[in-house]
Amino acid sequence: MFDALRRAEQERKRRGSRAAEPLEKPTVMPASELQPLNRSHAPSDVSPVVQPQIDPFRDGDAGLPEDFLRELGILRNSIDAILGNTGKRSILFAGSLHEEGATTLASSYANLLGMTSRERVLLIEMNARRPSLFWRMGLSSPEGVTHLFSGQSQAAAVIQATAAQHFDVLHVGEKDPTKIQLHLEAAFPQLLENALKSYDVVIVDAPPIVLSPETPPMASMVDGVVVVVQCGKTKREVVQRALGMIGQCKGKVLGLVLNRKKYHIPDFIYRRL
Repeated sequence: MFDALRRAEQERKRRGSRAAEPLEKPTVMPASELQPLNRSHAPSDVSPVVQPQIDPFRDGDAGLPEDFLRELGILRNSIDAILGNTGKRSILFAGSLHEEGATTLASSYANLLGMTSRERVLLIEMNARRPSLFWRMGLSSPEGVTHLFSGQSQAAAVIQATAAQHFDVLHVGEKDPTKIQLHLEAAFPQLLENALKSYDVVIVDAPPIVLSPETPPMASMVDGVVVVVQCGKTKREVVQRALGMIGQCKGKVLGLVLNRKKYHIPDFIYRRL
């Protein structure tokens, strides 16, 4: 046991030194207005869910920790196995309740796709209850989905490029969920349709399923839903209720991501058991 722990510790140190090296950074609405912003996509070799308690977007850092990246790759492979990895697709990420990590996971997944492929990716924030992408990604324009839905802005004016990430963003705009609810049925399908004419993948960051009446209908308008569950906090009954609400609206659940799993012993030892 002592020798095994010593070898594991040495490997952890080597892995930590590699992780410290920075990743190389690759250099409604008329459809014509929804054009991907100019950015360079360079594929990189990466190891193919997640330790979302680590925020890969903190301080504008585009680097993804090794374990985080590996789990994202597993998630990507699972989604591709269900939806296929070719063709246009829209995927919605949501938790049952607040603070389950859906925004971190949606953003990280969008970044992974943009970083490791030539797919054009758009992240749409639909959570007007607790919006965060504007400040989290250092966006410049305060206008977003709510302005688009109410006719105050055009699509070309509200889609923004992120400084350190590999995808475009349409953040929610005003902290006013009523504007989302009022225009959802007519405007959201049109937004998705037009976006998919210019983007290969549209990722939707949605508000909590159980607490937000707009999320279950949105689930029926996308190709699939990823439900994020916080390990040790969200109760089974709550998750079952969320899944039932999506099912009632004829939404397609792609799977569940168990988030923020705590290791009672170091995770590098778990991998050797």
